[in-house]
Amino acid sequence: MLTIKPIIQVLLLLSCLGAALNVYAVDEIKLLKPLLGMDKRERHKDEVIFRALEMTIPEFGPYLYKTINVDMTPGRALISIRRGELINTYIAASSDIWDKSATAIKIPIRRGLMSYRLLLIHKDNLDKFENVQTLEDLNMLTAGFQRDWAITDVFEKANMNMVTSHTFEGLFSMLEKRRFDYTPRAIYEAYDELNTRKDKLPNLMVEPNLALYIPLVTYVYVSKSAPRIAQRIEAGLKKMSANGDLDKLLDKYYEEDIKKADLANRRIIEFQLQDQ
Repeated sequence: MLTIKPIIQVLLLLSCLGAALNVYAVDEIKLLKPLLGMDKRERHKDEVIFRALEMTIPEFGPYLYKTINVDMTPGRALISIRRGELINTYIAASSDIWDKSATAIKIPIRRGLMSYRLLLIHKDNLDKFENVQTLEDLNMLTAGFQRDWAITDVFEKANMNMVTSHTFEGLFSMLEKRRFDYTPRAIYEAYDELNTRKDKLPNLMVEPNLALYIPLVTYVYVSKSAPRIAQRIEAGLKKMSANGDLDKLLDKYYEEDIKKADLANRRIIEFQLQDQ
């Protein structure tokens, strides 16, 4: 006949095992592997997340860091995050749809740098920009975007003249063929994107006198099915913001681009975004 004492001992053993499993639970962070190579933007994003995870080991314990080798547009990544499939962490420009679909860690990892945009243009169209002083002047020209970018939505809501491409590379080909007049790219994107395509698309350049200011921020987004990971990354980013690590990483990856952009000597055209 089974006595009460052995039953209590078994329950205590199971309780201890459960506690041990909880102590040694391993957070599994799943991100997309960049299919076009690890440029500095991807290295920067990965290092931000990696450091946030490392800094929270004392509180949260070990982690696994996995990259998923799947071709995803931002739109498909949004669907994957929403469903909790394939990836559970993604860095994106803040937007209503991302904020509703995933948990936003509202600490800007690029410290507002994303808000400043340089214009990639065809060199034969340079004279079109000489007298552009205002947003109304700019709207006499046509912008080009990839369909599912956050900035595309900004231009649509501002009723700006624009066209869209289904693919990233298609956008550059369209600009080379002068299907539109310009595409606004972040400071940390413009020069590298031109440099890697200079042999195939030699007629593209950065417009030398203008820049746009469009209030946008870059957040880490975590699937709502992974609340512990969201809590962990938020804790790590708060530490990095407080100790200056986020600013140091920005300088590490983008200092040369910031100098080259020379914003102090450009005409800045500001977008006033309406509250959603």
